[in-house]
Amino acid sequence: MTEQANGPVAVDANAPAPQTTAAASTVLTDQGSNGQDANWVAGLQAEENRALVEAKQWKSPDDAIRSYRELEHHASKALKLPGENATAEDWDKFYSKLGRPESPDKYELKLNTEAVPQDFPYDETSAIEFRKWAHEAGLTPSQAQALHDKFVGHQASAFTATREGMAKAEGDAHRALVQAWGDADTSGYQQNVEYLSRAVAQLGLKDSLMKGGLLSADGAILDHKVAIAFAKVGKELYGEDTMATNASGVLRNPFSDEHEHLTEQARLLREDPKKAAALMRAAGKDPRSYGL
Repeated sequence: MTEQANGPVAVDANAPAPQTTAAASTVLTDQGSNGQDANWVAGLQAEENRALVEAKQWKSPDDAIRSYRELEHHASKALKLPGENATAEDWDKFYSKLGRPESPDKYELKLNTEAVPQDFPYDETSAIEFRKWAHEAGLTPSQAQALHDKFVGHQASAFTATREGMAKAEGDAHRALVQAWGDADTSGYQQNVEYLSRAVAQLGLKDSLMKGGLLSADGAILDHKVAIAFAKVGKELYGEDTMATNASGVLRNPFSDEHEHLTEQARLLREDPKKAAALMRAAGKDPRSYGL
């Protein structure tokens, strides 16, 4: 029973429930995941956070948390650069993870013979040192090979440029000497070359001239001015074959310890003091000790 203003009123238990109007009704929504999570993005205060959710296409907070957990998992396994206080052992472990070989000799460096001149002087000793440096730097085999190829290519270019420069210098020197001494097949040219050769050999200057870039490895003249000067020295010192050579044509210096000849020394001191002084110097002697 219910009461009204005028008194109790009987209520039929089988009567249908009274209908409410739309204005007075309260509609309960579904509290499942679709309903509760539908507006979770709207609750984010920062615009950049909402943009991130849209970019990642996270449909719910669970998606965002799951993504974060996966990120933490991968970060825990990521390769980390050793810190400032890292020990040599720490760096060794780091390089090993990168793929550095156990020891320098494990690098299998290969020379690309097609990329260098046929007579390129590849230095195996330097290659061994390069392996040590690569290992110290923590390089992987592919990194070491790439750096090796770059360095060898640079050296090969320098080698080619040097060889071409020497060939040009040799040609220029020869043309200048032909102009000064005549054609190469003439006696004048050949005599000057002989004087030049004698002076260089007797004075022991071949190695020095090669180091200075004035002679090639095979003895070719690379500077015509030096050649002309030494030819004059050779003519001055060894113009007299009876003094300069023996019967076999071997050069002899009467002031040297090996071929000391007092009679010849006296003759030169008397007749040609200038030549005598030059021979003394060639023999490593001081002309002042002979009174010159």
